[in-house]
Amino acid sequence: MKIGVQFQTHGVAPKNFHSATERALALGVDSVFVWDHLVPFTGTAADSAWESWSLLGSMAPVFRQSAATLGILVSPLTFRRPAILVRAAATVAALGNGRFILGVGSGGFDLDDGLAETEMTTAERLSRFTQGLQRVVEFGHEQERRHGVEIRIWVGGDGPRVTIPAAAALADGWNGLGPLERFQEAQAVLTRTLNRRTEEPRSTRQVAYERSVLLTPLDEPIDVSLYRQAGADHVIRSLRPEPNGTFDLTPIVTLLTQRANLTGDGHSQR
Repeated sequence: MKIGVQFQTHGVAPKNFHSATERALALGVDSVFVWDHLVPFTGTAADSAWESWSLLGSMAPVFRQSAATLGILVSPLTFRRPAILVRAAATVAALGNGRFILGVGSGGFDLDDGLAETEMTTAERLSRFTQGLQRVVEFGHEQERRHGVEIRIWVGGDGPRVTIPAAAALADGWNGLGPLERFQEAQAVLTRTLNRRTEEPRSTRQVAYERSVLLTPLDEPIDVSLYRQAGADHVIRSLRPEPNGTFDLTPIVTLLTQRANLTGDGHSQR
């Protein structure tokens, strides 16, 4: 099982994401992500978040000597255009160790969409997501061939009618949400959908499909063994900034310790 961290992109000076990433990698995480919101998901319309892809460019060099993976969870296809998004992912991968996890979602956070002037109905948004995901996959494969990087495309979200079927049909991985019961239910839908689509290869690269779960302070206490039993390959803990403008990595240490107790040596399959 892999352990990752997601840094929320507000309340911490941009230059400090570099050092927070160094600290997380030193602890032994397998992945580091940021989210992609213009307004903090946990905030109000008066709040502001840093631009996520600019932060990723500053964080990427930390990975040059690391086996861990940098990524984003998730960029919404409401205000991020597929061609530009994939080129950003390829650029960040090239700045780092050549690998990147590009998580995409259907959006729908009103404060983001209002600021980006991309408001649309739910039906319009979901239709646009499916079409956009297809383009992300096409552009992603082209950029991999052109630049020799690896862009793994994940879909974030647990909608059973559009999001999960799209994740099963097109993506290299899926990112669900806690708590445990919610993840179990969505993961069961994903598994049934994947089983029906085994004859339809998702990717010419044939990478192993990865099931991940994003957890927040609302999901505490977290037992990684239960998520592993539920089918998670990758547990990712989202961190809110502390009042002093730093990230407290204690929850990550807890998850890594649990993982070490499960495996006996603390190392994952990277």
